[in-house]
Amino acid sequence: MEQTVRDILASRTVRLDPVSEDFQIYGFRCLGIAEKLLDFEDSDTSPVYVWHVQDDILPLSKNEIERWSIDAPGKKHWILSEREFSENIFEDVSDIFQINAWGPKKLSRWIGEAVLRGDLTVSSDNRTIPEDILSIDQQLEDSPIVNLLSLKPLIEINDWLDNESLSMVNTIPILINIKLWKISGTMVGPNSATITKNWSYIEDPWSEKIYPFNIDDILNNSPNLRKISPSEGNWKDIVRLKDGLKPLLDFRKKEKSLEGADKVKSIMLEWWRVDLNSLQLESEYANIPAWILNFEDGEKKILHSRNGKTYNYEI
Repeated sequence: MEQTVRDILASRTVRLDPVSEDFQIYGFRCLGIAEKLLDFEDSDTSPVYVWHVQDDILPLSKNEIERWSIDAPGKKHWILSEREFSENIFEDVSDIFQINAWGPKKLSRWIGEAVLRGDLTVSSDNRTIPEDILSIDQQLEDSPIVNLLSLKPLIEINDWLDNESLSMVNTIPILINIKLWKISGTMVGPNSATITKNWSYIEDPWSEKIYPFNIDDILNNSPNLRKISPSEGNWKDIVRLKDGLKPLLDFRKKEKSLEGADKVKSIMLEWWRVDLNSLQLESEYANIPAWILNFEDGEKKILHSRNGKTYNYEI
């Protein structure tokens, strides 16, 4: 976990300088001093001491925080705790301290966000990443699919959770399967003129939509996370796919024409329509980042990172 934190901060151009002495504070390890932290909204530019609290059976207690505050140097601190804690444990700490403390849920979410941004390159052999993020569901039909093209997420998970009043919900980053279709075919225009065109389209079975593929949407350093496929019936067969593509491929094009005896030029918009029988289609799997939302009542949902909608989690 300590190396994971260092890697994330390094990817955000934040350097952790070593502390001048080894602080012997039970349960707390000082990872270093940061001049700035991009994930903080605080405008204070004073150095921040970064602390890590390792996992344990019992929650972090008020007595442990009080003992830490006696020996902790400086005034500004960021505590990353793998142990649960109550917010009131900081009530009796001196006012000279500025403490930003993250519990295991927020810490895991932060790491998951770094993975989906491509800040961390994750493999199942890298055990510094929490096990719930790395786990592979062997029951999934498409679980062997790895290192596929992934699209960038369009929503910020923390903003979405805050807007939905779900900030306490535990989240696990995953990838959900989609298809990238490479298509070629003939367009038929005015006077039966024809042209050949090529397209790339995304089939998203979760939202039941087809939309153009844009190379700028590719997520660099796509993480190797658990991959989940939709129900088999959500994929479109060729007939349904062609029917869905037709209104997307048809287009109107400006055509010049000569009218009347004096040959006046005019510009008209003429339809060019796809010949569905000419279409040649090839597909490959791709991914979209997503999150599993674990609710306190045991319910689970999948949050789609491109449209911000949730879908049933079924395995």
